[in-house]
Amino acid sequence: MQPTASSSPPWALLGATGFALGVGVPLGKQAVAHGAAPLAFALWPALSTVVVLGLLAWRRHGLPAAPARLLRFGLLAGLLGAAVPNTLAAWVAVEAGASITALAYTLPPLFTLALMLLLGFEPLRWQRLSAVVLAFAGAFWLASSRVADGALRPEAAIGLLAIPLSLAGGNVFRARCLPQGVAAEWLGVATAAGAAALLLPAWAVTGARAVPLEAWPYVAAQMAAAPLAMLLYFRLQQRADAMTMSFIGYAMALCAALLGTVLLGERLPWQLAPAAALIVAGFWWMQRTAPMPAAALPAHR
Repeated sequence: MQPTASSSPPWALLGATGFALGVGVPLGKQAVAHGAAPLAFALWPALSTVVVLGLLAWRRHGLPAAPARLLRFGLLAGLLGAAVPNTLAAWVAVEAGASITALAYTLPPLFTLALMLLLGFEPLRWQRLSAVVLAFAGAFWLASSRVADGALRPEAAIGLLAIPLSLAGGNVFRARCLPQGVAAEWLGVATAAGAAALLLPAWAVTGARAVPLEAWPYVAAQMAAAPLAMLLYFRLQQRADAMTMSFIGYAMALCAALLGTVLLGERLPWQLAPAAALIVAGFWWMQRTAPMPAAALPAHR
């Protein structure tokens, strides 16, 4: 379902969507800290989304016309847009904190542009390239400085940057390969089902134990939030233009950072403020010079 711009940006709906998506970062941190495997934290919400959203999609639209084609789309969309970033976010949040991990969700629009430039889907212009370099410099500086002062392991820093890279890959894939004529709810089901189909064998092969009792409150909370986030996202997509959709990552980051500092007692490092300023400056410069093409941004998550 294609987004349609409304007369005024639906900021209340944007904030609710960002909150529903962003709450997964601190929940993931707490679940993993209480013994849940990151793969399990990503798996169970994907399964709950398939069930809840699948029932809703079936009731509203009936069965999809080409389920095999939809499933093929969902496998890669689920890998890049859900399985990889959600698993990494749950793990990195324990290593770096929810507030630092939240910064990764401000980067997908710029990483999407970088991939489009590399793949030749977007003409190379120095203004856009400089915007990507500016934002990436902020993220890289934050990650490397935390590694240098011993607060972050190198593999966690790599994971921090891999989150937006995976989301950006999902953005480009969906923009190029989105099945036409399929209800938005079924696209969400396919993405969640693809993620679950990949996460389940990975979870079994790694020998991760079942979710311990202490972690279940956080996993269950994410299982409830995930279908709601998908519903809110698609409702926003129906009403908002591409520019408005691109702000979801910032709403997610704000939610995760606030929950991390207020509820989890995390202390923000001084490097976060200048790094965030560089990222915001890169995003502003990108939009100032030439707005990102609509195809690059609607599918942020």
